[in-house]
Amino acid sequence: MKANNNDKVMKTVLAGIVLAIGVGGVIIAYNASKGEGKEYGYDDDIVQEEQPTADIHYDYTTPAQIEPKELPEDLEATIGFSPKQLNRLSEHFVLAKYDILRDSIVYYYQAAETTSGERFNIICTKMSQEDFASSVPTQNITTQEYNGTELTYANRWLYSVPNDFEMIEPIQKGIENGTMEIEYGNSMEEVIKKDCVYWYDGGVKYEIQVRNQDLPTEMLFDIAKRIIDAKQ
Repeated sequence: MKANNNDKVMKTVLAGIVLAIGVGGVIIAYNASKGEGKEYGYDDDIVQEEQPTADIHYDYTTPAQIEPKELPEDLEATIGFSPKQLNRLSEHFVLAKYDILRDSIVYYYQAAETTSGERFNIICTKMSQEDFASSVPTQNITTQEYNGTELTYANRWLYSVPNDFEMIEPIQKGIENGTMEIEYGNSMEEVIKKDCVYWYDGGVKYEIQVRNQDLPTEMLFDIAKRIIDAKQ
């Protein structure tokens, strides 16, 4: 009888231990689901996912990091004409510098002090309507009219080559069908994307020239319209 009583006591104790373990497991699981309990408290170890930062050179929605340069004055006295000009084309593109040449002026627009090979220039050249017409591409183009002015957009692959480069058939065909241009004087051979918008206004040829960028065509047209609307 005593042995049987001992068995009963042992079974009762074991049952209690099992029950305690089970209840403890439920409590731990519950606390874990609630984020409670030291065993599951990893608050100090949470690693925040690093958010990618925008590249200001190619994210055209980011504001410029530089202040625009002042526009040149009295161009009539230096190059013989006064083009329409802006020192801020958008929040992103602001005037970084300009070069005054014999019969033209080149404006350079940037968003930062340095570039990554991208270029956004506006070239203004005094010329006749006939010279303008012969200088603008006629193949692989898109046109728009704005306030009586025709805007011509052309995109090309620009093949920059050394002066001793010998023409090859694929490039010649690209030039003929209006998909490529060639530019001599480079130290090495390279191909880059080139987009342009041309228009003629008041005896001046305007050319927006963009290299190594991927700007929407409508954005370029909009910038051209802002220049047309600018006061001289």
